[in-house]
Amino acid sequence: MKITTLNTKTYSENEILFAVENFVINIYLAGFNHSQKQEFKELLELFDTIYDIDYCYGDYISAFILLKLYIDPIRFDPVVNQIDGYDFVLEFNDEQLAFYEKMLKMLKGEIERDLHQFRLQEQDNTDSLLEYAEQLFNHYTKLLIVRVDLGYLNDSKEQITIEQFYRHFEIMRNRLSNQDTFFSNLHGYSWAIEQGKERGYHVHLLLMYDGTKVQNGSYYAQRVGEKWQQITQGHGSYFNLHSKEYIHELRMAGCDIGIGMISRNNEGDWERLVTVIEYLTDPAKDVQRLRVKYVKNMQTFGKGQFENSKRRGIRK
Repeated sequence: MKITTLNTKTYSENEILFAVENFVINIYLAGFNHSQKQEFKELLELFDTIYDIDYCYGDYISAFILLKLYIDPIRFDPVVNQIDGYDFVLEFNDEQLAFYEKMLKMLKGEIERDLHQFRLQEQDNTDSLLEYAEQLFNHYTKLLIVRVDLGYLNDSKEQITIEQFYRHFEIMRNRLSNQDTFFSNLHGYSWAIEQGKERGYHVHLLLMYDGTKVQNGSYYAQRVGEKWQQITQGHGSYFNLHSKEYIHELRMAGCDIGIGMISRNNEGDWERLVTVIEYLTDPAKDVQRLRVKYVKNMQTFGKGQFENSKRRGIRK
């Protein structure tokens, strides 16, 4: 996305972060030239509207922030800049552009290390979730696998910040942990937070219910989605992966993911469940990683514990 019309549109936190990332990537690919000065000025102004010193920003965004920290002293120097703002950026000469380009390129190694660390963490998440799911699969005769994605309505995305999303999902996580109402027959769960260019902040939920007590995956996905809408005061949206239309699309595409009822006694059911798990924590989905965290230790992935006091048949 290229931002060029500040006066005709209000940009969301998510849109600004992706625009900043795209800007930095373009400099790495083609250098910093005079044609980018207008976009740079507008991005600096927009980023001011969302920047929070207490947030933790990642890879390309953190590189842009360093650039901003070098430029802001010029903005606030009354001798150099008479009017508060970033109009002076439009007057940058070749030497200044070359300096800022060099500064960004010096950070490329750190960005690549951050992205590599993200992929390693996703692989660790996959391994730990596979181990957890295998324990549940072997422990129970039947599991009802439920998948639902939680996000926000298109009209609401512009208003949602990472802090609002974090607080909304914190309430949902508490419901999961406490196994309230429609979570009462839950044997296990996992979730993964992502940030998409179009979808904004969203979360993938994997729920593993007692298959001897509940059978309708679509119903439980719908109940979770409705609870999310309630938590978000009507701003939230959800996608029920158990809808007949979606299942039909998958089958027409030759896919058979492990949602619905599975059993350790059925050949192929474990492999079907693995496809769900691998999608949830796919290292190749780095484009969906969070660009910002509300707090430094904010988790983007979580799961239940197999060994707990409530689980029957576990040797203490």
